[in-house]
Amino acid sequence: MKPLMRNKSSGFTLIELIVVIVILGVLAASISSFIKFGTQIYTETTARDQLVSSARFAIERLNREVRNALPNSLIVSGNCLKFTPIIESTIYTDIPVTPEITSDTINVIRFDEDIANIGHWKAIVYPLAPDDVYPIITSNDDKVHDIASIVTIGDEWVITLENDVVFAEDSPTQRIYFINESVEYCLLDNTLTRDGTKMAQDIYNANPFEVIASTLQRNAMVQIHLRFEKNGEQVTFNNEVQVLNVP
Repeated sequence: MKPLMRNKSSGFTLIELIVVIVILGVLAASISSFIKFGTQIYTETTARDQLVSSARFAIERLNREVRNALPNSLIVSGNCLKFTPIIESTIYTDIPVTPEITSDTINVIRFDEDIANIGHWKAIVYPLAPDDVYPIITSNDDKVHDIASIVTIGDEWVITLENDVVFAEDSPTQRIYFINESVEYCLLDNTLTRDGTKMAQDIYNANPFEVIASTLQRNAMVQIHLRFEKNGEQVTFNNEVQVLNVP
């Protein structure tokens, strides 16, 4: 009788299985580290871009408005910067100035603007200090006056004010400014706001604003110090903004 021949069984040995498992573990660890670091780099880059974008938007908006601030209207109170933007300006031809008697009309050179809009503005001449712009007690010799109506006569506008007034002094350049409400930027709880509206966040500074008063040799200057910080990323902005307008 012929002996029975058994077929050889094929498969993996235990050592081969262990080797495969170890290789798969190494590959899995490598791939997971690659994905982790790639995700972390993407997250950090996105956070950095958002931080820089937010910082640039806030700084550009602040710089643009400060450059157009009414002369001598800048005030720093704590972590807040207050100023009054200029809407328009022109040359006046006739205003009541001490020792003249009070009057409720002033004459100015007409400029390109809808008269209906001007009726909501205020007029100011030769502001030399913040008290001229933000008077504590109002009187007829203040420098800021509400506009009641406007009439066009040739190349001039005859502006009627709400009350009879007399200006303390003439502007050396006969310049009259038209303004409305003041604006206030504040840094509170690491958030920069404009009149209460959030502009940017993640800002860490003790004294973000400083105003250097104007002199006969130079214009007023606002120094802005803002440090944006998020997820270990820091962006610092140190700006000096000149208020180019003169009274």
